[in-house]
Amino acid sequence: MKISVVGGGNGGCFTALYLAWHCKDIEVELIYNPEILPERVGQATLLNPPALLWAATGFDWYHNPIHATMKSGILYEGWGQVNDKVFHPFPPNSMAMHYCPWEMQASIIQSGHFKVTHGDVDPKDVDADYVFDCRGKPDDFSNYEDLDNPINACILGRPKWNTSKNSWSRHVATPDGWTFVIPTHKSSPSNDFCVGYCYNSDITQKEVAEYNFLEMFDVEVTKHVKFKNYIAKNPIIDDRIILNGNRLFFLEPLESSSTQTYLMWVKYIKDAILTKKDSCSNASKEVRRYIEQVKNFVLWHYQGGSKYDTPFWDYAKSLTFKDEAFDAMLYESRTYDKYGIMPKSYGGYTTDGNEYGQWSPYSFKVWYQGMTEQLTDKSSLV
Repeated sequence: MKISVVGGGNGGCFTALYLAWHCKDIEVELIYNPEILPERVGQATLLNPPALLWAATGFDWYHNPIHATMKSGILYEGWGQVNDKVFHPFPPNSMAMHYCPWEMQASIIQSGHFKVTHGDVDPKDVDADYVFDCRGKPDDFSNYEDLDNPINACILGRPKWNTSKNSWSRHVATPDGWTFVIPTHKSSPSNDFCVGYCYNSDITQKEVAEYNFLEMFDVEVTKHVKFKNYIAKNPIIDDRIILNGNRLFFLEPLESSSTQTYLMWVKYIKDAILTKKDSCSNASKEVRRYIEQVKNFVLWHYQGGSKYDTPFWDYAKSLTFKDEAFDAMLYESRTYDKYGIMPKSYGGYTTDGNEYGQWSPYSFKVWYQGMTEQLTDKSSLV
C-alpha cells in the first residue's frame, strides 16, 4: 500500500512522520513545494507531538534543532472572577513544547523516514491508494462550516524581554480578548512571533487593538493575521482523499489543540480505515465529533469571563453550547480529588476512552476549580 501526503506544513509533516513511524509496511511519500514555508507564527503543542518526535527523530531537549522550549502547562492571567491567575499544569512526567514551525518542517523532512518529492500537485492526480490533503487553509470554503469562537484576528509581536525563563505558556486576558506569550529562545527565528494579541476584528478595530497591545506589552509589532474558525463538512473525499492540517479545520490557539488533533486523525485512519474496520462515512463523523468537543472545551474557557467588562467579553460569554457528554465529564471530574483523576498512563484514575476531545477529567477539574474556588498562589515564579 502507498499513502501520499500533499503539503509540507505542520499538518503534512506530522502526518507523514506518524504514518512512516507506525506503518512500517506502507510506502509513505511527502509531496510539497519547498518554496512554500510554514506560516510565520509561534507554535505550541499538547503532549503527543513531542513523544513522536523523540521516538522518530532522536529529538530531545539537548539535541534540539527546532529551538524547542518545554511546556509544562498554561498560566491563565486575568481570566474569571475569582483568581488573578489559574495554572493548568500537565500531569507529572509529561511535557509539551513550543517550537519554531519551519525548523520543525526541515527536521522532519530530513529524518529519512519517508520519500520526499518536490512539486505542486492536485491530490486527485496523485498515484496512491490514499492521499492526505494537507495543503493548508482552503481558498474555497463551500465544503466548510464555521466553528463558534470569539477570536478571529491576531497581532504578532517580538518581545523586548526574555520570554524563555518560564516553562509554561502565558495566556493573558485583555479588554479585547487575550494574549499568548510563548517561551522562546531569543536566537529562534520564531521569537519575532511569540507574543500574540488575539481579538475579534468585528468588535475591535485593528488600530485600537494594536494600540492596546503596545500599551499592555513591551513588544515590536511584526505581523497582522485574520482567520476563520472552520471545519470541513466532508473530511474524506471520494473514499480516498483525507483532509488534514488546516485543510481539515482551524481553531484559534487557546488550547494549542491543532497538532494533537492532526495526529489523532491519522491514528484513527490507520486503525480504522486502513484495516477496513470502519467506513469512511463513520470516520468522518468521528473526527467531526472530536473537533466539536475541542471547540466546546475552548469555548468553556470564555464562559467565566475575565476581569474586563467589555463588549468582547460580553460576546464571548454569549457563545454557549449544549452537550451531554461535556456535562457528564464535568460532573465526573467534580466527584474526584484533583490528583486522583490523572490519566491512567500517569498512574491516576481514568478508563480507556474516558476523555472529552483531548482532555481527561483532570483538565476539567483544574479549570472548574480555577473558575469557582479561591486558590492559594504559593509560587514565587509567576
